[in-house]
Order: sequence, then structure tokens, then C-alpha cells
Amino acid sequence: MRTCRAMVEAGQAGEGRIGLEDVDIPRLGMAAMRFIQAIEQGHHGVLWDAASDAIRHSMPRDAFIHSLAHRHDVLGRGTGRRWTAVRVGRPATRADQLPGTYAMLEFAVSFGGRGTPHREVITLRREESGIWRLAGYGVNAT
Repeated sequence: MRTCRAMVEAGQAGEGRIGLEDVDIPRLGMAAMRFIQAIEQGHHGVLWDAASDAIRHSMPRDAFIHSLAHRHDVLGRGTGRRWTAVRVGRPATRADQLPGTYAMLEFAVSFGGRGTPHREVITLRREESGIWRLAGYGVNAT
């Protein structure tokens, strides 16, 4: 978190911007880590139950659970995880995405016996109630 860089991305014209003063960045980081721990502990159904409408509208529960379980089975537990970046903004709305404020938190992490480096991204969406909920998860080899 000491090396984490934070930025606010511009929203669409006519939409208000959310400033970093409106977002508790360390708290988002802790929430992202709790989601990662739940993924690694196999609590995929619990994650679905607490997920954002953004996930619920994009895929069925069984597909979400299968995707996380498969990824965990292939990669195993991460080691040496470091929070490297956070981006907060209101991206241009796509047909497959609910409008709103999103936070993308990136982590550098190693998976597997050889410690292959990966980039892990947790996406959170600020729901209308003001609660940040899981809106996406991805892992890519670097």
C-alpha cells in the first residue's frame, strides 16, 4: 500500500466526477483483500450472494462459481501479493455494464510452484446504497 498509486479517471461529459477525497482508498484495498481471501478459501457462493448487480446481470450464479473455482484449481494460492494500483472512476457505459462508479484494484502476485508473476485485478462497484461490492475478478500472467 505504500507503493500503491491512486488515480481518478475522468467520467463521461455531463456526469459528476468522484474525487479521491470521496473514496477511502485503504478501506477499498482491505475489501479487495477480503474478496481475494474468500476466493482462495473457496467461498464462491458467499461471494455471489454479496456481489454487485453488475456481476449478477452479466452471468448466472453457477457460471460465476465455476469460473472462480476453475481459476483457483488451476492457479492455487497466491504468494507475495502486493497492492500496486487503484483506479476509481465512472467509465463510459457499455451495453454489458451497469452505469456507476467503479474501483479497479491491481495486485502483483505469484502463483504456482515456480512463483510465476501475475497481475490480479479486483473490480468493485459502488452500489446505489453507497456500499462497494464485488463487480469483477481477473488474473493475467505478466
